[in-house]
Amino acid sequence: MDTTLLIIAIFFISLLFNIPLSKFKIPPIIGYIITGIIITSTFHIEKETIEHIAEFGIIFLMFLIGVEFSPEKLKNMKKEVFVYGTLEMLIVGVGFGILTHLFFKIEWSISLIIGGALALSSTAIVLKLLNESHEISKPYGRNSLGILLFQDIAVIPILIAISIITNKNLSLSDLISQTIIGFLGLLGAIYLIGKYIAPFILKQAAKTKSNELFLATLFLIVLSAAQIAHFFELSYSLGAFLGGMIISETPYKYQIEADLAPFRDLLLALFFVSVGLSVDLNFAISNIISILGLFISIMIIKAIFIFAILHFFEKKRVSIKTALTLSQVSEFAFVIFALLSQYKLVDESLLQKLIVAVVLSMIVTPFILKYLYQILPIFDKNKNEEIPLMQPTKVEGHTIIIGYNNIGKKVAKKLNQLCENYVIIDNQIENVREGIKEGIAIIFGNAANKHILESLNIKEAKNVIITTQNENDIHLISENILSLNPNIKIIVISDETSSEKKYYEENKIIRIYKNKEIAKKIIELFLKLKLKEKNGSN
Repeated sequence: MDTTLLIIAIFFISLLFNIPLSKFKIPPIIGYIITGIIITSTFHIEKETIEHIAEFGIIFLMFLIGVEFSPEKLKNMKKEVFVYGTLEMLIVGVGFGILTHLFFKIEWSISLIIGGALALSSTAIVLKLLNESHEISKPYGRNSLGILLFQDIAVIPILIAISIITNKNLSLSDLISQTIIGFLGLLGAIYLIGKYIAPFILKQAAKTKSNELFLATLFLIVLSAAQIAHFFELSYSLGAFLGGMIISETPYKYQIEADLAPFRDLLLALFFVSVGLSVDLNFAISNIISILGLFISIMIIKAIFIFAILHFFEKKRVSIKTALTLSQVSEFAFVIFALLSQYKLVDESLLQKLIVAVVLSMIVTPFILKYLYQILPIFDKNKNEEIPLMQPTKVEGHTIIIGYNNIGKKVAKKLNQLCENYVIIDNQIENVREGIKEGIAIIFGNAANKHILESLNIKEAKNVIITTQNENDIHLISENILSLNPNIKIIVISDETSSEKKYYEENKIIRIYKNKEIAKKIIELFLKLKLKEKNGSN
C-alpha cells in the first residue's frame, strides 16, 4: 500500500474512533491502537514503514521529559533509578522466568529472556499519561520514571543474552565491557554537546528571531542525541532523555517544550498505531481464552511483585500506585519477541499470544491511571490512610482555592465569615485530612489536571485563588484554568521581579506581591472584585 494512502487511512480511521471515544473521556491512545488493529486486518502493509516514523515519537517524548529533569533532579533520584530499578528487573524478571519455565517447559536461558521482556514497562504510555496528568513529580511518578529509566539500560543485557545464545563465538566479558564503555562514552559525548555546543547553537538560532531556524536547531539536537546513543549501541530514547536533561539548564527550556510538544504528540500517535499493527486479529479471536488468561496473569503478578519490592521502602499507597502504573508490558517486548521468533527459539504460537497479551496490557493502562484514586481503596481499606476521593462539585459562582497551606487556611476562614461559596483543592493528604476534620469544603487532587478542574465545575466558577508560590506550578495551573474558562478571575502570589510577569499581564492574572499580609490582601482584592461585579450588573 502506498505510504501516503496509509498515513491518510491511519488518521481517518483514528478520527472515526477518537471523536466518539472522546465524548466518553476515553484516552485517544485506545483509538490509535484500535486503528492499528483494523489497518493490519484490512490492508497488506509493511509494519516497518510506520515503526520507523513512530520511533521518533518516543524520542521526542523522552527528550522533553529530560528537559523537565535537570541533572540535579536526577542525582536526587539515585534510589528510584538504581535501587528500585535494579530490584524490579531482577525480581520481576527472574520471577516471570521461573513461571515461564514451569508452565511452558521452555529451557532456562530462554525463559529468563522472556521474563526480562515481561519485566519491562511501557515508557511511551506511562510517561505520556503521567505528563498529561502532571503526576510525574509525585512520589509514585518519580518511582515510575526512575524504574523506567533503569529499564532502558536493562534492555542491553537482555539483547546481550540473545546474542550469546545465538552466537556461540561471542565472549560474555567482551560484550559486558563493550556495554560499559558504550554507556560511559554516551555520557561523555552528551555532556560535551549539551553543555557547550547545543547552548551556543540555540543562542545563535534565537538571535535570528526565526521560529523555523529555532525549530530546525531543536530537531538537530534531539536527533543527534538519539543517534549518539545508537552509535554506542544503546537505545535512542536513553540518548534523547540525557540530551534533554543537559538542555534543561539553558534559558530556552519553556520555548523548547512549547515547540516540540505538537510533534511529540503526532508521532506518538503513530507509535500507538504501530502497537495495534502487531496484533493478528484472527489469531487473537481464535485463542481469546488463553490470551486473556496470560494478559490477566501477567498484570496481576507484575503488580504484586512491584508492590512487594517497594513496600519495604515506601508508604503502602505509593507502592500500590507505582505497582499499578507499571503493571503493563513494554513496547520493547515486541523487539525481544521478534528476535526470539527470528532465531526460532520459542514456539511461534506462544509468542503471538504473548504479543496480544502485551497489547491488551497497554490498552487497559490509560484506564488504570485515569481512575487510579478510585481503584486505590480496593487494595487499601485502612481508614487512617484513606485519601478522600475527589467528587464533582455542583456549586456555581463559587471561588476555588488551590492549596490548603497557611495562606489558604486564612482565606478560607475569611470566606466562611463572608458566607461565600468556595471549594479547596490540595494534593497533600495531611492538609486534606486536617480540612475535613474542621468541616472545610476540601477535596484531594492535582489542580493542574484538567479532568479534576472540570469536576470542580471550573466553567461556572467566578474566581480562583492560587496559594502556591512556585512559579512553574502557577503557570501550569493558570494555563489549564484559562483553557477551560477564559473569563475567570485568577489571583496569584508572586515577586515583583517574577520571570512570569509578562505571562500574568497578557492573561490578566491578578498578582499579589509576597509579604506578611498576603491573606489579608487577597480578601481585600476579592471584595473589590465582588463590588465591581455588582456595580457592573446594576
